[in-house]
Amino acid sequence: MRRRLQIPIFIITILILSSVPIKAQDYLVGPDDVLKITVYREEDMDRTVRVSADGYISFPMIGNVKVGGLSVAELERAMALELIRFLKNPKVSVFIEEYATITVSGQVEKPGSFSLKGGLTVVEAISMAGGFTKIAAKNAVKIMRLENGEKKSITVKVADISKRGDKSKDVSLKRGDIVYVPESLF
Repeated sequence: MRRRLQIPIFIITILILSSVPIKAQDYLVGPDDVLKITVYREEDMDRTVRVSADGYISFPMIGNVKVGGLSVAELERAMALELIRFLKNPKVSVFIEEYATITVSGQVEKPGSFSLKGGLTVVEAISMAGGFTKIAAKNAVKIMRLENGEKKSITVKVADISKRGDKSKDVSLKRGDIVYVPESLF
């Protein structure tokens, strides 16, 4: 009698996910995103959920699921692999209904919150906020960020980026960032 090797499902999930390359443009799910999750032919399992601050959601049959840091395709595969214990050939679809946001305030034409969908830089965020007002301090733009529990402030010289066309000085924004454009003193 031959003995079958039993491999835990989470190891199979890790092996499959590690073989899937993540492209730079792939959006990674994170805190405050709202996900619409559907399982084909299992309407009672369909859910709309908000990702918690620590990157988890709760889903029927599989409980708490770590979704933070996964692309949509990775999340669909991981959930299908977990559900295979309960359903025959599950097909999971994930749609991001609401993306995490950043806030732009201060001396911009239209201050407010903006979707971080697809990534966003400081210059792009200011453009989405209608651009600078006449009295904006364009080289004193501040990004306020919470990283590893610590408050961090980054100064960005947007006028220098625009004048020199040096896109490498533009800063990529992260979920929850606040971009503040102060008033110029002169």
